[in-house]
Amino acid sequence: MTRPAPAKDAPGTPPPKRSQLAWLAGGLAVVLAGIAFAAALGLRHPGGDPGGVRQKALRSISVGLPSDARVQHHSAGGPIRDSCDGRPGTEGWSPVSNDYQFTSTRSAEAVIATAQARLKGAGWTQTAAITSPAPLVMWTKTVSEGVVAHAQLSVGSPGPKGPSYWDLGATAPPDGTPASGC
Repeated sequence: MTRPAPAKDAPGTPPPKRSQLAWLAGGLAVVLAGIAFAAALGLRHPGGDPGGVRQKALRSISVGLPSDARVQHHSAGGPIRDSCDGRPGTEGWSPVSNDYQFTSTRSAEAVIATAQARLKGAGWTQTAAITSPAPLVMWTKTVSEGVVAHAQLSVGSPGPKGPSYWDLGATAPPDGTPASGC
């Protein structure tokens, strides 16, 4: 009685050796471990701002700066995983933010009028304007369904001949659970 020949994958191709199978299995184990590690760190979630929609919307506040603005400080922060001093149950995402600290040689009225006109053109809706004791103007903008960003222009520190600097900033809530409890 003759034994049938073992099946082959392709003509002339020897079956994989045990060492090759071990390498493949090891590689697969490393890939699966990496995926599990990323999932444990919450990296499956795109950082509290899927597609950067909130950051893009907040960048539009830059149009509110007067043409002679000298930006002293600018910070733009995407959401990060945060908690209240590491306390359990307070974990979540920080808000998205974009802030400018600037000076201008223009009058307070001119700085405010420029911001009002330009932010309106960028889709922001003015919600408040206070002139005394110091100027403060606030806006909102719908970023996506159910997500509203807030912006404000205010005097950072009043000087003897007008504002020594201005603050123009905006925030939007993160996607997902926000950090809480502080």
